Amino acid sequence: MNDFFNSKIFRYGTLIGDLMILSMLWAVCSIPIITMGASTTALYYVTTRQISHREGYVSRDFFRSFRQNFIRATLMEIILLIPVILAVLNFVVFNYIYRSSQLMLVFQVVLCAELAGVTVYIFALLARFKLKFGQYFKNAFYFANRHISTTVTSIVFVGLVVYLFMRWPILVIILPGVYAYFTSKMIMRVFRKYLPDMDKDEEETYSFYEGSSAEKETPVIPDPPKPSSPEV
Repeated sequence: MNDFFNSKIFRYGTLIGDLMILSMLWAVCSIPIITMGASTTALYYVTTRQISHREGYVSRDFFRSFRQNFIRATLMEIILLIPVILAVLNFVVFNYIYRSSQLMLVFQVVLCAELAGVTVYIFALLARFKLKFGQYFKNAFYFANRHISTTVTSIVFVGLVVYLFMRWPILVIILPGVYAYFTSKMIMRVFRKYLPDMDKDEEETYSFYEGSSAEKETPVIPDPPKPSSPEV
């Protein structure tokens, strides 16, 4: 019996079950749309802990992170959504009416690409680290442009997930968890390049706000170094 519980079949089955629970929690908690940032942060909190071999109770960890990071995650979502909405409106409406220049079109594409890259990292950063609010954006921007292969792979992966969901909506019960799990593997590899000992912090460390009575010391990513050349 012990051999069964230690087998790969059991471990993979447990992982799939956890990812399905996470996917459904993320989908339900993201329904108001404005809560999608907090849901994504909670999703990354659980999956990055799994990558760090810190598995706990999936639903408990999800809702604890959701509650603790709700305000910051919501503000981040709004900050990221505003330029995206403006860029899309400008591209769809104003380009059609006024025939904007090619330079403006290139600027819009670059802006959307940068925002997508920042989004890849920022909620994972919020899930695992306690930083000043502006540092989340600073580090996310740095990672997005420094680790281009991880950034591009994650963006392509989310495009594939959206395509699959549009074809088969029932896959919402597994796709968000699968996306978060596999991108967490890549993102955690990036984080460990700057904080090799990040998995050795205390077992229960969350992104509490300053002054929380339950707060414990959490690792903080230092200001990113100035690279001499981009690392792919």
